Amino acid sequence: MEFSRDMATNLAFGAPFDPTAADAAKARALAQRRLELAPHAVWRMPANLTWREDPFREPNWVAQYHMLRWLDPLRRQAAAGEDGLIDTWLDIAGSWIRSNPPGRGRARYSWADMVEAARALTLCFALPVLQDLRPDHLPEVLDSLVEHGEWLADPTHIRSGNHALQQHQGLLVLGAVLQRPAWVDLAVERSVDMLRMSYDDEGINEEGALQYHQINYTWWRLLRRRIEVIAGEAPTEFDRILLAPVGMAHATRPDGRYELIGDTEEFSPRALGHPAVDYVSSSGAVGVAPGERVRIYESGYVFGRSSWGDEDTPFADTAFYSLRYGPQDRIHGHADGMALTLYADGGQLLVDSGKYAYDATDPYRAHLLSREAHNSLSVAGHEYDRTAAVGLVESRLGKTNEFFRFEDVGYDGVILTREVIVCLDRGLIVIRDRFDAGAEVAVSQWWHLDPRAGHRTEQDSVFVRGDGNALRLAWVSGQGEVRVTKGTSRPIQGWFSSRWRTIVPTRTVEARAAGCRGELTVAMTFRRSEEPLSIAPVTDQDASDVFRICRGEDIYVATFGEGGGELADWKANQNGADCAVK
Repeated sequence: MEFSRDMATNLAFGAPFDPTAADAAKARALAQRRLELAPHAVWRMPANLTWREDPFREPNWVAQYHMLRWLDPLRRQAAAGEDGLIDTWLDIAGSWIRSNPPGRGRARYSWADMVEAARALTLCFALPVLQDLRPDHLPEVLDSLVEHGEWLADPTHIRSGNHALQQHQGLLVLGAVLQRPAWVDLAVERSVDMLRMSYDDEGINEEGALQYHQINYTWWRLLRRRIEVIAGEAPTEFDRILLAPVGMAHATRPDGRYELIGDTEEFSPRALGHPAVDYVSSSGAVGVAPGERVRIYESGYVFGRSSWGDEDTPFADTAFYSLRYGPQDRIHGHADGMALTLYADGGQLLVDSGKYAYDATDPYRAHLLSREAHNSLSVAGHEYDRTAAVGLVESRLGKTNEFFRFEDVGYDGVILTREVIVCLDRGLIVIRDRFDAGAEVAVSQWWHLDPRAGHRTEQDSVFVRGDGNALRLAWVSGQGEVRVTKGTSRPIQGWFSSRWRTIVPTRTVEARAAGCRGELTVAMTFRRSEEPLSIAPVTDQDASDVFRICRGEDIYVATFGEGGGELADWKANQNGADCAVK
């Protein structure tokens, strides 16, 4: 069977197929039957692989194992002159081929979506070295590649999200290397159709996780490059990804890391070659900041900050917040509608709880996906409908104030409304949460704190002392009960995960109200001082739209209404009703 040596050579780029300084050590370890698949520990391979191995009881490890991408250092070192290493490659790859016929592999992940595509690239890129050093083994590998191509051409095997992206890329490379132009055309057609769905007109990816914004952007650029190698140019639809880096910059905290929204770990934007990303990843030393201080993305994100840094306040010392809305069933998204995160004075104050792992059977993973693990509202005893979409029904951006109103109907029979007034210049946020239900319910308002923070509970308020910063939360007296939990297991609450399979206890503040209707109104101040804070309705009515906020000697008025919400200085000579945006 013929194949294109040029394509097998020219398409062999991108992680994990680029040469690295660690190639020799990795190849030597594999020759000694030692395999390390990050972030997992080293595993010593037996002489005879069964392909049922799962030494860490970890789906991620099994998926990586069957991708075979980890074999590529052997290919690269063999091509560089260490001929004998190709025999190790053949021993392992040949064993996999003979043990795992299409659809009848020895593990659940043998022919799983994305896994089969990554493996196809590994086998394709080894063909030139096999042709030079072990040509007798070419037929077995080529036959397997045809099976992979036929599998990926079958539309019933194609999934969604980045897994489908990898499947299209696998079919593209197979078509080019095996000289099957129909496969190339099919892969490009599928990619174009997917691009139209995966990215909106603002350059935001569909997956619901900030880390995957960068990952997908990198993968789509890689696919575009491969299409250009094969066809000379890529379809114009690939230009939809060009706005993505600006969104990544907006999603970056002042510490240069993405906010932990969705399945995101502590992760920094890097190596994207865009001035906005250069700016946030260098703490403003190079690049160009985006123009807007606050950006609302129609796909469900609000990112705001006090500034992008200036002569008086470096970028690293600015304040930042995020809010979430939109569909709650994103591929790598969480049930985080209406959730607020907050960063000020060099550190996190209100955090998203992180992702932990992808194992759907893990109770901690299930918790971190849930509404209770986010700075939002939950209804006790009710299951949240992940097919729901949280609406941003009103927003108003002033010079220093922002107002947002969200509505959530994800709990059957319950309408949740959140109104948020943000004034970063004053170090104040005011939130009014309301619920309306057909029967009595118990609604919890959750605030997840940085794991390094301590706290003390005072009357109608909680003071939080962080690592160089502080936060105080104060509620309207009598609206509900407030308690703080940390690292409990029954029920699971008060946990934070910034890294894969790493989870630590953290304080979580809960305010709870019950009834058919009710509200929880909270004021937050985030200055380093321990000034007392209180909030009270201006009138004695239960559903007041005007609140008086006292912080130390300063007095403010927060007003909620049909025209939005505003925060201003209190002026007694105007009957306490000066609500102009300052």
